[in-house]
Amino acid sequence: MAERVMVNVPSNQYDAVIIGGGHNGLVAACYLARAGNRVCVLERYTEVGGAAISEEIAGAPGHIASTGSYVLSLAPRKILDELDLWGNGVELIPRNPRSFAPLASGDDGLVFWEDQADLLKELARFSPRDAAAYSDYDALIERACAIMDEFILRNPPSYAEFAAAFNQPGDERIFKYMILGSAADLAEYYFESEIMQAAACALGLIGTFRGPRDAGTGYVKLYHSMGMSTGRRGAWAYVRGAMGSVSQALARVARGLGVEIRTGNEVTQVCVQNGRATGVATRDGEEFHSKIVLSNADPHRTYLKLVDRQHLPGPFINDIEAIQFTSPVMKINLATTELPRYKALAKRGYELGQLGGVHIGPSIDYLQKACDDARRGEPSDWPFFSIHAQSAHDRSLAPAGKQTISIFTQYFPYTLAEGTWDERRDKIARHVIARFAEYAPNIAGAVIEAQVLAPPDIEARFGLTGGHIFQGELVPEQAFDLRPVPGSTSYEGPIRGLYLCGAGAWPGGCVSGAPGHNAAHEAIAKLAAGAYR
Repeated sequence: MAERVMVNVPSNQYDAVIIGGGHNGLVAACYLARAGNRVCVLERYTEVGGAAISEEIAGAPGHIASTGSYVLSLAPRKILDELDLWGNGVELIPRNPRSFAPLASGDDGLVFWEDQADLLKELARFSPRDAAAYSDYDALIERACAIMDEFILRNPPSYAEFAAAFNQPGDERIFKYMILGSAADLAEYYFESEIMQAAACALGLIGTFRGPRDAGTGYVKLYHSMGMSTGRRGAWAYVRGAMGSVSQALARVARGLGVEIRTGNEVTQVCVQNGRATGVATRDGEEFHSKIVLSNADPHRTYLKLVDRQHLPGPFINDIEAIQFTSPVMKINLATTELPRYKALAKRGYELGQLGGVHIGPSIDYLQKACDDARRGEPSDWPFFSIHAQSAHDRSLAPAGKQTISIFTQYFPYTLAEGTWDERRDKIARHVIARFAEYAPNIAGAVIEAQVLAPPDIEARFGLTGGHIFQGELVPEQAFDLRPVPGSTSYEGPIRGLYLCGAGAWPGGCVSGAPGHNAAHEAIAKLAAGAYR
């Protein structure tokens, strides 16, 4: 892709300035530049990527981790293809089996094979009824995802518009369980075995401070089920080189389109004149002038920290303050001497728990209790785990004979009932690893180094209010034109020329690029119409 050269343009004068070089900000930059606009991306960190970044674990040379996000599924193929990320460094690593879920006893577990015939045989080991019900369950998920597909790459739909799309026989059941209900409601409707019920809930819990029996988690499950990055519905893949490869590919495309990317530049103010955004100022006092500003920061940070409140209507401020931002997530990245060996797989082959993800949370009651612990301000005694050992596939992520493991775990309150995270972080992390070792005993003596990110650490490291990985809970009352606030039919808020382009806007979080794509296309149309002359 040939580089676009800008000539006779004043320094620090742009058509668009983007706050934050996370993947959504970079997607927006690419599309704006493709439309002929002069674009500058300002990133506070030393590298672009936000939470989609690959970094060496401190104290463990050669151990590369996906510091934040860790697998890819939700990036629409349209974005991957149009921006040619395949030709700029994105290579997906398929996983088979997709995942493994050990029983509470630790002496057996459920293997989720990529091939459905193999999966049905596996389910039948635990319940012939579950195996018989799976095709109907899968068809319901597919129908729900097909409805979601209609709304992802466009401006936020109204709740009524979205609801009206459920217009075929049987759609009422989807709406009941996957929009209004809980992940447990859906799981118990179709399945009888504890392990399959829990496994069916897992995607409804990721990043969400709700338990499987809480309303809204059915929608979280739907959101996490709809990905097509791999070409197969709901499949998650590793990205060779870890998740930073996605961000680096986007940056490569952006620079080729003439985008100026400045790292180490923290925006501290959005400049507003006469109700319109006119640029930004950085911590070092430099000003960047532009026709429009797109913020990849979350809604709270954008409107309540970067904008003077005098420019915002009182009800809008109240709505921003009411967004649910409390995170339950702890991320632990491990450098280890070996891969985990799950005792449940001693007879079947340890590789079945090393090639895909591993979900530890063997029953709905187990998962609900983990959440309830955190609601009391206590770290979960027996946490929910999503564990990924990408180095088993990708040897660029660890030295010879060593491994790098990602642990995404819940539930851990932002504010502890007793003590502070600075006082208790290491002890809590050791407890989490000990619980992991209950299922994979060898891991207890295999840890070389651990990077621990509690909710306040995620907030500080990635600029995510409350440490929330989705820039706000990804539940029905914070979706559609309710995201980020009620009445959000546009990515442009009450200040003209100021757009949200991050996960805090529709459709939401994960590494998808959809908010960046959508905000950019709205802004491109308005720029072309002369809205900001």
